[in-house]
Amino acid sequence: MFTRAVRIARVRGVEVRLDPSLALIVVLVGWTLGARFAADHALSTAIPMAAAGTLLFFASLLAHELAHALEALHRDLEVHSITLFLFGGVTEMHATTDSPRDEFVIAAVGPYVSLVCGALFGLVATFATALPAAIGPPVAEVAGLLGWLNVLLAVFNLVPGAPLDGGRVLRAGLWWITGDRRRGVRISARAGQALGLGLAGYGLTGLVMGGTAVAFAAFWWVLIGGFLFAAARTELRQSDLDDLLLRHRVADLFSTPPRVLDAGQRLDAADLPNPSGDLVAVVSGTRLLGVIPAEDLATLHPTERALRLAEELAEPIDDRPEVSVDATLRTLVDGFHQGSDAVRIVAEEQPIAVLTERDVARGIQRLRRTPPSARDRPRLPPPPPPPPASATPVPGYGPPPPPPGGAP
Repeated sequence: MFTRAVRIARVRGVEVRLDPSLALIVVLVGWTLGARFAADHALSTAIPMAAAGTLLFFASLLAHELAHALEALHRDLEVHSITLFLFGGVTEMHATTDSPRDEFVIAAVGPYVSLVCGALFGLVATFATALPAAIGPPVAEVAGLLGWLNVLLAVFNLVPGAPLDGGRVLRAGLWWITGDRRRGVRISARAGQALGLGLAGYGLTGLVMGGTAVAFAAFWWVLIGGFLFAAARTELRQSDLDDLLLRHRVADLFSTPPRVLDAGQRLDAADLPNPSGDLVAVVSGTRLLGVIPAEDLATLHPTERALRLAEELAEPIDDRPEVSVDATLRTLVDGFHQGSDAVRIVAEEQPIAVLTERDVARGIQRLRRTPPSARDRPRLPPPPPPPPASATPVPGYGPPPPPPGGAP
């Protein structure tokens, strides 16, 4: 999602990253705080106050996101990273919760920590009066302002609309009441879209009616509203994708039964399977020896095809995850989260294909374009057990028979 983000730390295996867009908001916050403090303090005092306030404000944002991440880890969810960017922070997770209770707690803990930070800054502001006169008032003013900013951050995040934390709290509540997580996702996302449109409309009204005096603030509300609307729309699309991944099995990715190459098979044009993906599996019995890129087979010179055996071109792939052809597409997609670039597909303990992420993406796009009535029909029944050596192989499964006369 944030391809240009730079990692600055790692907390319990979770990367903490900064996106380049964060630089803009850092400058804006620093400039705003500096202008505020300069009205009551000398410039030599206002600049350190603004710098400290800016640093502590973004530390508060990080604490908010860390709360989400650590609570998710506590509940055995995989958390990839925390990224601070132009509109705040986001915690990227590779799994969804199995219960509305977990979803509620993970969502609510962020605003809770923001309230705690607000209370702590409030205490600092209260007791800073005991400090020497040269530093007491500046510390109290910075801490008091940060206390209110954290309270406002918590309140804003609790507005019931995705992708805000309040939207996830709403989703958890609807999931608990109705027993339907997808319905909760759709309602909270629609609420988020309405919120985004409302904020953008408020900003546009300010631009038209308020003139140059409020132009900057109004433009900022338009940006925030547009971001919220786009993020909520993304959640709707992700919900549809999650539903598709859970309703379909790996077999539905194959419009035609996959074919594999036998290790001792000669690569004559007549013997080549018609690959439906990027890779063609090469097997010896029930053991997967490796894969041959489909484009390599397509460009192989006829002389090479007549002389080479499949095992000679096979690239090893022993360490790739293995997924059953009857597993859900969600299980298949999760296999790529282990850092693998390909996944082995097996049926009845026999390898039948090796799929890349691009293969899976193409198959999912095809399923999304297929009308629901046709999409729900099974496309690939489980294969029969391997035939005896003397029997004729079942078309479409296992390696084809060797060419007449055997391999050279």
